[in-house]
Amino acid sequence: MFRKLIDKLNSLSTEGSEAFDPSTLNDPVAMKTEWSPLEKGGSNFCTRKLVRVSPQRYEFRATVGAIAFYSIFFFIGVGVSFFSISQFLSSGRIFSAEVLFLGVFGLIFTSAGVLLFYFGTKRVVFDMQHGCFWKGKIPDDELIYATANELLMPFKEIHSIQLISEHLSDSDSSYYSYEMNLVSKDGVRTNVIDHGNLEKIREDASTLSEFLDVPVWDGI
Repeated sequence: MFRKLIDKLNSLSTEGSEAFDPSTLNDPVAMKTEWSPLEKGGSNFCTRKLVRVSPQRYEFRATVGAIAFYSIFFFIGVGVSFFSISQFLSSGRIFSAEVLFLGVFGLIFTSAGVLLFYFGTKRVVFDMQHGCFWKGKIPDDELIYATANELLMPFKEIHSIQLISEHLSDSDSSYYSYEMNLVSKDGVRTNVIDHGNLEKIREDASTLSEFLDVPVWDGI
């Protein structure tokens, strides 16, 4: 539900792009793997940067630009909410059209900022000690017996790193957002990141390819 709200806030619609031919990879797993976007929507700038925390751990963290973008929504919402409250205090009429409109507008933007910040700064971890990739907060005991799903994938199940693109448009512009997924030996995909900097996502995929000792399937 929250993901759909974020997509609505970005006012994006997807358009078809030239399909990648997985047969060129000469890998049977590639043939049973989906090549359409796993995560709908995206951005036209780099929202995540790969950080080497230790020799055994990499994390994707939110970029300064992404945090600034999320903060804009939040502070606009808070500002409008305070203005709405001041209007109510001065007029004494909570049900006036102006106060209600400003209140709803402020609430929407504040909520959007909170949701964008929550999802945009969620932990994205590659940890050799646990032998697992995961997103968010997952207890250590769950990582021990984990199987590939939408939030995590044990290193022993990772077959490759998949890169694909998605064409997006709004009322003012159109652009591509680039998606990095992990593919299991059974063709199950787990999303890692999705942003608009092609050079950076390819560079990060190459770094993780060496770290995980798996190939990169570049379907962009």
